[in-house]
Amino acid sequence: MDSVPSRRSVALPYRSLLTFLEKRLFLPDINPSYYHTLGIALSVLYLYTRTPWLNVVVILLIIWADWLDGATARRYNRESRAGYIIDVVTDRVSEAFIFAAEAETAIGQIFFLLWLINLAFAYYSVYSNKHTSLPLRFVYLVVLIARM
Repeated sequence: MDSVPSRRSVALPYRSLLTFLEKRLFLPDINPSYYHTLGIALSVLYLYTRTPWLNVVVILLIIWADWLDGATARRYNRESRAGYIIDVVTDRVSEAFIFAAEAETAIGQIFFLLWLINLAFAYYSVYSNKHTSLPLRFVYLVVLIARM
């Protein structure tokens, strides 16, 4: 059980697009954990952003950093089960900071409940070897844009 969990078939269309882009993207040969750190730092920054357009920009940067960590790991053959677990944990921590910023709103409370479900999915993913998660940051980004 030392492998990275496989993705569900529902993810194949967007993964094929991302794989196409990853092959054409310049990626420095660095430890993917640097992108995890950037994502967490941006998530903490999100707690302090108060303008809608800045919220959208910060969420886009967080999603971009999350994509780059996986792309870098795949490009330089640094994929590992430990790296996968670190990625899942940092994704859930990132979501926690983002949704904590909206905790007093109904939308924030709904996303907090969805975040709890995502925590259960993360646990399931690690033990079933099937990657399962809700794309909460993407959905939240759409909600932010719709509220602008």
